[in-house]
Amino acid sequence: MLGVQSSNDPERYLRLPNMVGKTKKEAFQNLKDRFKQRIDNLSTRYLSQGGKEVFIKSILQAIPTYSMSYFLLPKLLCSDLESIVAKFWWQKGHGGLGFRRLDQFNIALLAKQGWCLINYPNSLLAQVLKAKYFPNLDFIHAQSGNLPSLTWRSVWAAKGLLKDGLCWGVGKGDQISVWNDHWILGVTTNRRSNITENPKIESVADLIQTTCRWKKELIENTFPEHTAQKILQIPLVDDHEDFQVWRGEHSGEFTVRSAYKLLQEATLNPNDLLLQTEIKKFYRKLWNIQLP
Repeated sequence: MLGVQSSNDPERYLRLPNMVGKTKKEAFQNLKDRFKQRIDNLSTRYLSQGGKEVFIKSILQAIPTYSMSYFLLPKLLCSDLESIVAKFWWQKGHGGLGFRRLDQFNIALLAKQGWCLINYPNSLLAQVLKAKYFPNLDFIHAQSGNLPSLTWRSVWAAKGLLKDGLCWGVGKGDQISVWNDHWILGVTTNRRSNITENPKIESVADLIQTTCRWKKELIENTFPEHTAQKILQIPLVDDHEDFQVWRGEHSGEFTVRSAYKLLQEATLNPNDLLLQTEIKKFYRKLWNIQLP
């Protein structure tokens, strides 16, 4: 009636698919095609190893970044893309040239969207997702729900990383769970699991006097000495709301770089982490050698 033509192949918007069916791999096949097109370009065949490194980091790994910021890509697709890179440049160990693991980088990028949901609850996206998926909860405690959209499933997949990286800044203390939330610098909830919970203490507000001072005796009688000292060192500000900070950065602001680093550290076993540290020290000393 309006003269608008229909199409069986919807156009892409900003290189993202307008519709994603049951097979996500097909929806994002263009990423793989663009990877191959870039590498098959005649000019890349004559790149030096240094040139290949720059090409991989600045061109190849940048291709899926925008898509990964909004959608959780299939792990098989991430593996395929990494295989293409590996054929172009042999696989390096943990201490190598720093080529990203795409599946982990995908989660780190999506965690930024979750951070925005927490810190900008009045944004249109936050209000829509909250109304549909977690009307009576906060994002950290939200469930995936029934028949969730790809957008929600993608952001929700990064919730675990956010939960590990978030830490509460103490204000009034009424929003912070003493036993379940990260709020003591350097002390995780796992390290508090062996402490016998006091049923009279639920929120951090129960540990604060009306004069905005810590209840020192109660804290020292409830927590181990080391933990109690850390709590007593936390400064209190009168009539200030609790706030969340990102423990991966000194500024408390979320960054994809620190989120990716946190995810890497969580997946490495202690021996691999130690090896990675030693390799970094070796290369740092190597590059600092004064040669004629």
